Amino acid sequence: MRLRWVLCGVLLAMQALTLVARPDALAPAVAGSIYLPLMVANAVGLPVYGRAESGGWAAPSVLGWCVVAVFWALVWWGVAMLVARLLSGPRLRAS
Repeated sequence: MRLRWVLCGVLLAMQALTLVARPDALAPAVAGSIYLPLMVANAVGLPVYGRAESGGWAAPSVLGWCVVAVFWALVWWGVAMLVARLLSGPRLRAS
């Protein structure tokens, strides 16, 4: 269980670093990682976008940032759970 928390924390920290220190080569991927979950939430009817300036992309609202954070936390938790399961090896159950 501890391995899952550590892996999930490392993955979330790496994603947060890409949001803070955006290299130009990763800019499309960073924008996609924010706006793809928002597009799905918007299609469901959640108000995830703030007011848009004329001709530009609308910034995420507070709810939008929460949706993005929860979405990626769940994705990285699933990845960490899978990696931890693969690294722990087979378990024998007592019958």
